[in-house]
Amino acid sequence: MATTAQDVFDAAMGLIDEVNESTGSTDTADTKEYKQRTLLILNMLTGELYMYSDTYKVSRAGKRPIVSTISDFDSSIGLDDYICRTILPYGLAAHLQLDENPSAASFFQQRYDELKNRLVFGLPQASEDIEDIYGGIEPYNEFGMWS
Repeated sequence: MATTAQDVFDAAMGLIDEVNESTGSTDTADTKEYKQRTLLILNMLTGELYMYSDTYKVSRAGKRPIVSTISDFDSSIGLDDYICRTILPYGLAAHLQLDENPSAASFFQQRYDELKNRLVFGLPQASEDIEDIYGGIEPYNEFGMWS
C-alpha cells in the first residue's frame, strides 16, 4: 500500500494532538492552517529522505535524482512506506509546531533526526553463511593445546 500525504498528515495531527475527539477526523477548522502548509513541508522532507528510500534510483551518471513532487493529498509519496509512516510524521509535526509550541517542535525534530540517522545503516539485508576458505584451527589438532 502506498502511503499518501493525507496518511502522513493524519499521523502528524495525531502526534500534535489535533484530532477531533468525537469523530477522529484530522480535517477540522483547527487544522486548516496546518493542512495548507503540509504539502510544501512534505516536498522538502521527501527530498531530504529520498536517498535512503528503497525507491531511490539513479537516472544518469552525474545527474542527481529527485523524488517526484507531491501535488495533492491523495497521491502516493515517492518514498517507501517505512519512511513515510515512521519518519515523515515526526518531521512534519516538528515544522508545523515551530511557532506554536517550540518545545514540542524540538522533541519531534529530535525524534525525526534520530530515525533519519538510523537510515544510514541502509536497507534490511538477508543474512547468509560465511564460508571459511582458509580452514581454521580445529579443536583437536596440533594447535588445540599448548604443551
